[in-house]
Amino acid sequence: MAALPPLNALRAFEAAARRGSFAAAAGELNVTPAAIGQQVRQLEALIGSALFEREGRTLRLTERGGAALDRLSRAFELMGEASAAMRESKRAARIILAAPPDLSSLWLAPRLGTRAFTSGLELVTSDPLAALDMGADLAIVRSAGAPAGRDAQLLLRETLSPLAAPALARQIRTPGDLETLPLIADTSAPLGWTDWLARRGAYGIVPEPGFITDRAGPALALAAAGTGIVLGRKLLAAGAVNDGRLVSVFADGDMPGGESYWLAFARGRRRSEAASALAAWIRAEMASFTDAADEL
Repeated sequence: MAALPPLNALRAFEAAARRGSFAAAAGELNVTPAAIGQQVRQLEALIGSALFEREGRTLRLTERGGAALDRLSRAFELMGEASAAMRESKRAARIILAAPPDLSSLWLAPRLGTRAFTSGLELVTSDPLAALDMGADLAIVRSAGAPAGRDAQLLLRETLSPLAAPALARQIRTPGDLETLPLIADTSAPLGWTDWLARRGAYGIVPEPGFITDRAGPALALAAAGTGIVLGRKLLAAGAVNDGRLVSVFADGDMPGGESYWLAFARGRRRSEAASALAAWIRAEMASFTDAADEL
């Protein structure tokens, strides 16, 4: 193997060529412009040829400098990947899962506690698709259609249903009773009380929610406290229904919610064994809910 020039000199040249000036390269590498210039001159002396043509403060690559730049840039990228791989043992099979806030708090977190993880888990509740693009291993996305540009698997089609605390639910016999009782609206859902009543043929009833929230969590909490009747997401309400804080108001009150939950992955990115295992667990949990949904 031929002797390599000093790594610092190669790094200084690559940064200066890519950024177009010694000053910009110095800022990137946290050294002085003079140090960058010295390293480049050392490299030029070693190879016996100029790498830059200097016009004032402007740098122009010579033919030989241009021939080396792409190869050096790829080499430093590979070195960065190798360094990350060597550090990977510190985070082992750590998984980053992104999911909507309400799903995370009401459905996902209670179930994660029942699963014995042999590795760390980072749960991100900001924009799931943005988190996926920033390096998350997988994401649960709620949308009307499959997320574009990602590998996506359908988990569950969302269902809405009127839900209330048991004492309030006992006061309701027909959809007409909803006109005289307090309603709760969750504006984060694409469909609401008007849509539900229309599907029941109750066109003469004009719903006037007394409480309006922009998240499912607060809407379900208000209903569980006996404040009113919510057109709730059944998946997110499962915990409150199972422990008796909420009940279905009508036996046949289910309505498609217009959105679905999808399990999404960054296209072309290799999945770790730990991420694949978590994905399989999420699919199984969603399937289990689907099997039991008629009982809620």
